[in-house]
Amino acid sequence: MYRRELEGLLSTQNLPNHFLLFGADEYQIELFAKEILAIYSTQDANLMSLYFDEYDYDLAISHLSEPSLFGDKNVLHVKSDKKIATKELKEIILALKKNPNNKFLFEFYESDMRILTETSRAFGVNFARFFKPSSPDEAVMLLARSAAKIGLNITKNALYEIYFIHNENLYLAASELTKLATLNTHIEQDLVRRLVFGVSGISFDDFFNKFMSLKEIKNDFLMIEQEQNFSEILFINSLYKAFFRLFKLHAFIKINGRFDIKDALGYAPPPNIANTLKQQSLAINLRGYEEIFRLLNLAEIELKTDAKMDKTAFMLSLLINLRNLISTANFK
Repeated sequence: MYRRELEGLLSTQNLPNHFLLFGADEYQIELFAKEILAIYSTQDANLMSLYFDEYDYDLAISHLSEPSLFGDKNVLHVKSDKKIATKELKEIILALKKNPNNKFLFEFYESDMRILTETSRAFGVNFARFFKPSSPDEAVMLLARSAAKIGLNITKNALYEIYFIHNENLYLAASELTKLATLNTHIEQDLVRRLVFGVSGISFDDFFNKFMSLKEIKNDFLMIEQEQNFSEILFINSLYKAFFRLFKLHAFIKINGRFDIKDALGYAPPPNIANTLKQQSLAINLRGYEEIFRLLNLAEIELKTDAKMDKTAFMLSLLINLRNLISTANFK
């Protein structure tokens, strides 16, 4: 099943006693694992969690096969990036059929579809597969779910602001929610702007807006480059994604003769962000977008093929070339 089906199942709290979570988005796996464990692990439950290399079949089967000394049911929670032998999974699930009061949750962090298919078969229909959020709207919905779970009263616009400040990283955004919850107050967008800062002190959206305004961004880029997990390829992908969002909006306006950001992008950001995107999208014409995408594609190829280049100088040169394209009268 997919996330929406799982959400419906969770709302009834009528879960099967064994369940598998896997997919392309670790944040969602962890988010829904917590919700399932909250249902499985009632006060009379004896929970055993085995993380990654801690997994041991004998220990797992023993926990589910023996009577609980502390309550009426035993709960096994396994979190792993390694395959559990199909035979072992079948034995564990057989033990659960013998004692339906016991529970088993398996968080599986694996990308090989052959292994995933084999593992999911052992669980029958009792599994959920997750995909990366397809839009900021979907990501903000997940953050809203997290906020509700910790009792944080926060507006949708504030969630958008946090998500964009942290460069669309759900883990960092969710961590910010936990910090804001300690304030015990209603959280709005203006408060987020005053209190929340990205890891580098500047979010990608702030950087891009400054870049599109043709302001000096050298120091901002050098600051972003110092981030521990910075990658030139990922940064170029972020630029491509930002320009492609503008292109989609530009094309929609030209084709339909109207501005409807939800129809164009599939989600509706806060009005101030929507207005900025509209202005930016119309600042470049179709030939300009073509040149920008060509330049970004060539830059990615060069980064991947030239191991000896000065990457900082190369990236600054790329940004200057992009800015020259945007500022050229032909592209306005």
